Amino acid sequence: MFDEEGKFLTQWVADAKWPLRGMAADRKGVVYVVQRGTINRYEGSTGKALGKVPYGDGPGFDDVAVAADGGLVAAWHRHRDNIVRFDREGVAVRTIRNAVSGQTESSELQSRVAVDGGGNIYVLGTFSNSVFKFSPEGKFITRFGGQGNERGQFSAPSAIGVDGQGRVYVCDFGGVQVFDGDGRYLDLIKVEGAASGLAFNDKNELFVVAREKVLKFILNKP
Repeated sequence: MFDEEGKFLTQWVADAKWPLRGMAADRKGVVYVVQRGTINRYEGSTGKALGKVPYGDGPGFDDVAVAADGGLVAAWHRHRDNIVRFDREGVAVRTIRNAVSGQTESSELQSRVAVDGGGNIYVLGTFSNSVFKFSPEGKFITRFGGQGNERGQFSAPSAIGVDGQGRVYVCDFGGVQVFDGDGRYLDLIKVEGAASGLAFNDKNELFVVAREKVLKFILNKP
C-alpha cells in the first residue's frame, strides 16, 4: 500500500502460493483479489480476509473490476469465456456467455475487464487483440482494436481501464492507447518500458505499471 504521493505505507500477503491474476478495490476500502480462479475479499488497510465472492459455477475467474454502483464485473474462464456481473451484495445477477468467442468464433483464453460509469462493460481479449463493448444488460455493442502496429491496433495488450469521462485506456508494448467510448482512437500515452497495468483514482488521475515502476499521470479534460 502507498499513499497518493507514492509513499510506502504497509504490505500484506494474500496467498503466497498462487499468482495474483486480477485485483480491484472499491470506495469502502475492500480489495478484491483473484487467485486460484476465485474472487477473494480483503480489508485493504490490514489485509484481513473477508471471505470469497460466491459463484455457483465454481472457480474459473481471471480478472475483476469494480463498478460505479459498488458491484463487480468479472471474467470467468472455465470451458468458456463468460463475463459475470455481481450486485453490491456479491450476488451474480447477469452472465454474458461466450462474450469474446461468441463474436470471433475463436476461443479467448485470457480476458481483462473494465466498466464505465453508465454500466457499460469492456472486455479486452488479449488473444484476439481486441476490445468488446457490451451494454449494462449484456448486449454486444461494438468491437475495436485488432492485431497490428498502427494507431488503434494492438500487438500485446495486457490491461484495460475507463476514466471518469468514459474514455477507454489499453496497455500495450507501445504505451497506453486512449479511445472514446465507441472505440475511436484518441491518443497515445508513452511510457518508458512496456505498460502492463493501470488504475484510476477518484480524482481521475491515472496510475500505470511499467516494469519496476508505477507512473502517475494527471489527465487533460476533454
